[in-house]
Amino acid sequence: MVLTPEDLVLCLGSIRTASFAERVQAASANGFAGISMWMSHYDEARAEGLSHGEMRSILDQQGVKLAMLEYISNWANGSAARHDIVDETAGICGIAEELGSETVLAVTMLPKINVTHATAGLSIASDVAANYGQRVGIEFLPWTGVPNLSCAWSLVRDVDRFNVGLVIDAWHWFRSGPDLSLLNAIPGEKVIHLQISDAPAESDLDLVSETIGHRLLPGAGSIDLPALLRVLDEIGRRGPTAVEVFSDWLRGYPPVEGARLAANAARSVLAAAK
Repeated sequence: MVLTPEDLVLCLGSIRTASFAERVQAASANGFAGISMWMSHYDEARAEGLSHGEMRSILDQQGVKLAMLEYISNWANGSAARHDIVDETAGICGIAEELGSETVLAVTMLPKINVTHATAGLSIASDVAANYGQRVGIEFLPWTGVPNLSCAWSLVRDVDRFNVGLVIDAWHWFRSGPDLSLLNAIPGEKVIHLQISDAPAESDLDLVSETIGHRLLPGAGSIDLPALLRVLDEIGRRGPTAVEVFSDWLRGYPPVEGARLAANAARSVLAAAK
């Protein structure tokens, strides 16, 4: 099942902690075609006693695809860390492949990086990922050494691998200084995953605190999501539309209800962009 921009994906970090089956059922019940999950969610499922086969069976029975597994980070240390890059990438991509995903996320939490070295490290990671049928999606985080679209795009462009593209998170896009003209110049096939949420125009919180616990539902804040979606549609973006609303408020609801609120908000924004 190849997911398209019309398909919604539920980021599991958006809903209350529950069993793997309950999370997947919450997604399915609200029309999500896929889920994305962190390695911590995977670890929780394994702690339940679930094998890869059992996790895959739960996904298949509910008609839900694992759209993305998060994340690899050693690539940012450059080729000097080749052994660590290969081990981490092979381990996570192997899991992703067994669970039916075709994409793994790549981020860095380092405050600064050497872009030349990071590009070399990303080349190593992407070649390993290709052995497992995985794409590598680069996501920028405003407080890190890959802080904005410009930096993320330079990595994707310079590594020049068929299986490397951009993951654009609307919250990070907004807080890092949105650049629609740059986005409009990027080939659409290089945008492989979109994550939407919303934010107020300004916040008294630091970036990390806001992003992990105080995001808003799509359409409830100041991000011009319809404008972003229109540009992405014009350039021909690939991959699904994920709802990634990390909110203590939203996680206060039962998983099915939280997923319903996320799905309804996302569908309203997608309709407004038409």
